[in-house]
Amino acid sequence: MSTGNFGRDKIIAGGLMALVGILPGAAWATGAESIQVRFETSCASEVQAEFNHAVTLLHSFEYLESTRIFGEIIDRDPACAMARWGAAMSIWHPLWAPPSKADLEKGAEILAGTAGLNTTPREAAFIDALKAFYSSTEISTNRDRARAYEARMSELYANNLDDPEAVVFYALAVRTTADPRDKSYAQQFKSAGILNWVRNSHPTHPGVLHYLIHAYDSPGLAHLALSAAITYADAAPDSAHAQHMPSHIFTRLGLWDMSLASNHQATASAAEYTVRAKLPGYYDDGVHSMDYLMYAMLQTARDDEAAALLERLGNIGKTDTENFKVAFVYAASPARYALERRQWKQASELTLGPSHFQWQEFGWARAIHHFARGIGAARSGQLEKAQQEWATLRELQEALPGTTLPYWREEMQVEMDAVMSWILLAEGDADEALRLASAAADREDAVDKHPVTPGEVLPARELYADMLLETGDYAGSLEQYRVVLQGSPNRLNALLGAARAAAGSGDMEFAAGYYAVVREQTRSGNRGRMGLSQAWEASH
Repeated sequence: MSTGNFGRDKIIAGGLMALVGILPGAAWATGAESIQVRFETSCASEVQAEFNHAVTLLHSFEYLESTRIFGEIIDRDPACAMARWGAAMSIWHPLWAPPSKADLEKGAEILAGTAGLNTTPREAAFIDALKAFYSSTEISTNRDRARAYEARMSELYANNLDDPEAVVFYALAVRTTADPRDKSYAQQFKSAGILNWVRNSHPTHPGVLHYLIHAYDSPGLAHLALSAAITYADAAPDSAHAQHMPSHIFTRLGLWDMSLASNHQATASAAEYTVRAKLPGYYDDGVHSMDYLMYAMLQTARDDEAAALLERLGNIGKTDTENFKVAFVYAASPARYALERRQWKQASELTLGPSHFQWQEFGWARAIHHFARGIGAARSGQLEKAQQEWATLRELQEALPGTTLPYWREEMQVEMDAVMSWILLAEGDADEALRLASAAADREDAVDKHPVTPGEVLPARELYADMLLETGDYAGSLEQYRVVLQGSPNRLNALLGAARAAAGSGDMEFAAGYYAVVREQTRSGNRGRMGLSQAWEASH
């Protein structure tokens, strides 16, 4: 077996690290220019500075704080129509989740308040574009309304090419309507092209940097946003989300130490904001950062730190809002902690918490919990329990409301098929088990992950590779682990699996190369983690 591919992987990884080393301010930029978002309005001059600050926060998805500031501007200058535009923009979170019916009603009501107020043609165009999105309160029409908004913003952009804010908000609109199944990434590339044009003259604009990260947050594209990611956190220091967002790219590239630093800063910023803003509960964006932090800890075998983080998460109590981000983290982080460490029995015994959370509203998140229990049960020989968890997954799938995002629908089917494949393997039907595991992997790969997650709780293709390894197909297993690593560089269990598969094939040199990467990656981790002992023994 040739080791040429592994050598290529090392060259790519080395190139990325070299790039990190030469980018300006690579160890968290210290010399970034101060941000100057200038959104010219016809509002009273005494509120212009506050308006610019609110738009800066809006670009970093700090919706809670931007809403507060836009509200204060409306109180101080009731004739400021654009403050109402900003308040309505803060209700719509285009890259997260569709607004509820109540949110749509509220946004439409706010925009209705602009009637009769004096506006410039440019301001009227911003408001009319947003009215296109708030034209209906039917949640099922979200995508059509987003496209209508994009079309209006295209006209605004064409008529205001010298206005960075018009251009940047249009670029966000383009990214918003991207189809997660489109592997050509046409909309993402279009959005990035527009943003890079603005970046030439506004290199530290928070919207440019933030939206570039979102445009390139896909396997094979992430390296294109590395410089933006490194600059962004310093460019918006008063934003917990801005501190966190670079880790989307660091995670995609397997730059775990950088991801750890990013999310440690983000969780600290979120805790500080919770106190400073006197929120009724912990800031939900900090919880989101914790899941990315958990993922990076587990990829570097910092298992003790991950356990402490999981305890901290359990002691948070109420969050300021109980939304999809919080639901995901509450379900995913405990599952990750058990599954990444290959503690199958522990996974089968997980309990869903906290008890006060409104789980009935998030069936897709509950499915993550039952998936972990099902995989854990099947892989620890508890077939009856695994079948019960599969049945629960089916019930949750059948009860999903029609407004559930397609990504979560697809993931639930993947979860069901993955659990069933391991049940079939345990029952002795290896052929059907492998067929179903392969189909689940293809299904999951066909749709890009949601930004709320650093990665699937346990990738279906990695599970397929595990199954091939267990059934003695070392060459097939190695091929599948390599596919996992192409999309998720430096994913620890895929590295370990690839090493075992190479060793099983008799290519000890190839196995040694993977084990060397593992040792470097887990140097500060827990060497007692299942599978790591072989990596360290290989060094002697």
